[in-house]
Amino acid sequence: MLLAVLLSVLSVALLAAPAAALDPPPGNAFYTPPNPLPPGRAGDVIWYRVAATSIARDNDATAYEVLYRSTNAQGGAIAVSGTVLVPNTAWGGAGTRPLTAYASGTQGWDDSCAPSRSMTAGNFDESFAVTNMLRRGWAVAVTDYPGLGTPGDHQYNVGIPEGRAVLDVLRAATRLAPARIDPATQIGVEGYSQGGGAAGWVAQQEATYAPELNLAGIAGGGTPANLQAVKANIDGSAFFAFLAGTAIGFRGGYPALNVDRYLSLYGRIAIASLNRMCQLPALALFAFHHLTEYTVGNIDPTTQPDFRAALDANNLGVVRPSVPLLQYHGSYDEVIPYAVEERLHRQWCALGATSRLSAYPLEHVTTQLGAQIEVVNWLADRFAGRAAPSNC
Repeated sequence: MLLAVLLSVLSVALLAAPAAALDPPPGNAFYTPPNPLPPGRAGDVIWYRVAATSIARDNDATAYEVLYRSTNAQGGAIAVSGTVLVPNTAWGGAGTRPLTAYASGTQGWDDSCAPSRSMTAGNFDESFAVTNMLRRGWAVAVTDYPGLGTPGDHQYNVGIPEGRAVLDVLRAATRLAPARIDPATQIGVEGYSQGGGAAGWVAQQEATYAPELNLAGIAGGGTPANLQAVKANIDGSAFFAFLAGTAIGFRGGYPALNVDRYLSLYGRIAIASLNRMCQLPALALFAFHHLTEYTVGNIDPTTQPDFRAALDANNLGVVRPSVPLLQYHGSYDEVIPYAVEERLHRQWCALGATSRLSAYPLEHVTTQLGAQIEVVNWLADRFAGRAAPSNC
């Protein structure tokens, strides 16, 4: 009997322990996962390496590039890349060093656009947000999202796997031995634009997907909470590349949709071109185009039942988040209308969430900059145990 009990305890301990990380291959081969993936759980580190980044250097931190296990929309195991940054100075606050996730906005669709690669290159355009958290002494985990950096289509704006990738990079940070992050430490999440959507999906999935994480608060802004509403706003606009990029995202996230069947030859050539671009050249090349220019018979794929169902499955507002929320949005947002965030706020409030919505008299990009003080202070208040404000 005693032997059986000991074997049972040992079995549970082995299942709970993270799988040992493998030695990483050099160069960009780092981003190509082993096939098949090694056994393990979502959030396990497959391999890692120390990275030389200006963000780490300028903030006296150590950056680790990680390849870790996550889960796609169908429940299958996938590998995602990302970065974990840890301040080198000892944590001087109460308790253990908090851990934060930063979910980035649109970077592009080519693998070179991945945040981990642009951090190494010194041109990550959201470094200011990561810096603001590092300067508080918090560790920061940044996912590249599924298919950005790693092989396959970037699953852009497919909220379910994006949220899981954020949760799993947090898990990976706590399982990364040299980072020495307490798995029970308080955790916060910040995300804007594409990252606001990912943060929203963290809020809607954390209780069921990663209940062991000690989430204290989630700040998300510029959120593409309803993809059809965003599509109606940017189709034919200067921001059409985001819509075309979403087609790439759903091609990668939902292979059974067979997105290519909707594309004309011209559309397939255009999408292949976009798939090799980062954000700014893509915006310039695809500005003021319409989705139906690229489809067979000029149909709108988003009106087809299977495509509409996939979009609906990735719209926010139907699950009550169990952690406090800060939502922020520009009242003059020309990309994602303020009404989209406002509606999400009403939906979450109706479900019983604790959420504060802050409106900024700014457009899309400047709202992210203008909200930084509020976002970082709000996260600090959650870590300090102060009651979360709500204007539900």
